Amino acid sequence: MITNINYNHLYYFWQVSRHGSIAAASKVLHLTPQTVSAQITSLEHRLGKPLFLREGRGLRLTEFGQVTKQYADDMFAIAEEWLETTQGDMSNVSKTLRVGISDSLPKSLVSKWLAPLIENERISNLHCIDGQQAELLAQMATHKLDLVLADKPLDSSLPFKAFCHEIGKSQLGFFGKASLQSSVQTQFPNLLSELPVILPAKTSPVTSAIKFWLEDLELEVSVAGHVDDSALMKALGEQGFGIFPAPLSIKQEIEKALDVTYLGAIENVYQHYYAFTPDRLIKDSIYSEFVKNAQSY
Repeated sequence: MITNINYNHLYYFWQVSRHGSIAAASKVLHLTPQTVSAQITSLEHRLGKPLFLREGRGLRLTEFGQVTKQYADDMFAIAEEWLETTQGDMSNVSKTLRVGISDSLPKSLVSKWLAPLIENERISNLHCIDGQQAELLAQMATHKLDLVLADKPLDSSLPFKAFCHEIGKSQLGFFGKASLQSSVQTQFPNLLSELPVILPAKTSPVTSAIKFWLEDLELEVSVAGHVDDSALMKALGEQGFGIFPAPLSIKQEIEKALDVTYLGAIENVYQHYYAFTPDRLIKDSIYSEFVKNAQSY
């Protein structure tokens, strides 16, 4: 295992990778090119792999060098952010907030949660990305995300320490095109056995809960597909591919935005919502304020 890395050498490598040459980086570092070159060579020997390849008079990152630069980008970005916090009142520090949003979450609800962050004077830029919960948590582990919003609780087997905050829940109901409902004579919930149903991913706790509910009612349904992206599920439902579950907390918004109608509630089945924050940021008031505001909806 590699230990005792000289982080000055890593910083020199980072500057060279950013500026494209040892000569350009040397001017920024106020060191001679010979010194910078020697320190990078020392780092390569320590790591046991080359970081650069020479191309004519220039340098090109090796594949290992590209990976190293990605980690160095994160490390020194966090270091610069930390240094900014030492320059004055912590309550007035402006920062970029990077938020990961699970595909399964209703975006109209997410927008309500994030609205106070957009208006927060301490946040200069709100950067949001969508993805699968596992992928987003992996990015949080490498400091690429500061906050993750999802509909599944935190897995205790995660290799890093994070905090899980339940920020709300909503009972679910089924929605579908009015033409689908008019094609059958039975009432809800019995009509479910006569219509195609679109459900979240097979591994989703919502899907498991709905299936238990259907078993209690002794109803067999035809599953048209499993879709973990809530926006795609609604789009397929609007196009008539099947009826779909959605949170009743945004029932009016769904009916207003889509050409679908509410069919009925799924008894005792809820979608839960969670916010995950890494250990290093748990004491930042931005996150406690976010959780408090989100829980008010």
